[in-house]
Amino acid sequence: MLLPVFNNGVCVFDFDRCDDFMGKKRVDKAIDKLFNLPEVLNQENVPDASGGRALSTAHLHQTHSIPELLNFKNNQLGDWILRRIFESATLLGFNETRDIKRFKYHRTWANRMEKGCEARPHRHASDAWPTPHLVAIYYTQVPELSADLIFIDDDNLELMNGPLLNDYPDCKQHKIESKTGRLVCHDARDLHATNKHLSELPRTCLIIEVGFAPLP
Repeated sequence: MLLPVFNNGVCVFDFDRCDDFMGKKRVDKAIDKLFNLPEVLNQENVPDASGGRALSTAHLHQTHSIPELLNFKNNQLGDWILRRIFESATLLGFNETRDIKRFKYHRTWANRMEKGCEARPHRHASDAWPTPHLVAIYYTQVPELSADLIFIDDDNLELMNGPLLNDYPDCKQHKIESKTGRLVCHDARDLHATNKHLSELPRTCLIIEVGFAPLP
């Protein structure tokens, strides 16, 4: 479903088989294994994270590809995510300037946010940094009092990293609730952040950056 967010749109989908899809136990085990790697546990918070602890595999994206580790081509979750990415590419208008059937993963990784953490405003692309084109966020674990995704009305595409979320007035913020099984796809140039994670349990999501080939 395409939701209007300021001057753009954001696609939001909920996977109705998120609790019982075939291969779920393997997927959950693979994600937990990632967060137990010494090179993840010993890594400091990424620059976008503020406050509490945040684990991320972003720095391992070249060696630990999420679609490969989770076998996207051969399980229900991966198939569903890929279909929704293609659907989002059309809904967001990338098919007008790009060959959306010819795409590649730019970076893929997993994030795990602990109590007190929030993601500072940031973009994944700009006019000067044109790829990736689309970002997909899939939430695998969202307890109550979790951080929500916040899109920010700021069209200064030279700004890759913004100030704290609270520095923006409420009228410049658009909240999309995070929930287990939810997929959010958006233009990589959209400025976004999270509010503070208040749960004692972690919040976990997968990040998939996608680039599309130009039209012939």
